[in-house]
Amino acid sequence: MASTLNKKFELMGIHVGDGCISVNNRYAEYALLGDMREEKEYHETHVIPLFNEIITIPLLNKKVVGKSYPSNGVFGFHIFEPKIVEYFTKLGFKAGPKTNIELPKIITAAKKEHQKAFLRGLFDTDGTVYFEKNYSKNTIKHERPKIKIATTSETLKNQIKQMCKNLGITAMEKRPYKGKRDKNEMHSLVIYRKSDVEKWFRDVGFNNTKHRTKIELWKKLGHCPPKTTIEQRKTMLREIDAMPCQT
Repeated sequence: MASTLNKKFELMGIHVGDGCISVNNRYAEYALLGDMREEKEYHETHVIPLFNEIITIPLLNKKVVGKSYPSNGVFGFHIFEPKIVEYFTKLGFKAGPKTNIELPKIITAAKKEHQKAFLRGLFDTDGTVYFEKNYSKNTIKHERPKIKIATTSETLKNQIKQMCKNLGITAMEKRPYKGKRDKNEMHSLVIYRKSDVEKWFRDVGFNNTKHRTKIELWKKLGHCPPKTTIEQRKTMLREIDAMPCQT
């Protein structure tokens, strides 16, 4: 059972990935939203209950409820409560775009256990797990797992890299790039060495079903087919589990 403090740090990671603070003369708004197709289950069954347990119930004595926003393709919630905004600003987070975000000291100076929880929340929301072909084995199967995160903030990238180093995990920097629609330069880190990926899976882990279904398929098949949806992966896993045992 995760401690309350670990849950708090995981929520901070989730906030950096998917949260948004908006403040003006008329209102103070907090929003927490993820992809409607691939992350609805994660937000509905993990993020929102966690948010209610750690923040909403203690502060407001009520719960937030998730909602789908088809026009934007997201699922989550908006809440107009100054106390929620104040909760995050007191931790050191700022309102507005996170283009040049810098993590507050409460995270960068935290114990390893709490940095693990923070990184789990951040990579659950903003990271990705993917699998590449193993060219040394001359196979078409995507069997080499990699973990990646990209951010517009070079400072955040450096802070994530240092936290990974604190945990004994090497995160390699990639050359900054701009996508076709990106206005800001993206700074990315990739964890690709087998020992580092396995250490992440073991010591940090994931709570997002989007990532976990990929990892489960890889563990059972030895590879993970590319460009699959979460529902396709769930179907594959059910079919594998329904197969008769080989003796």
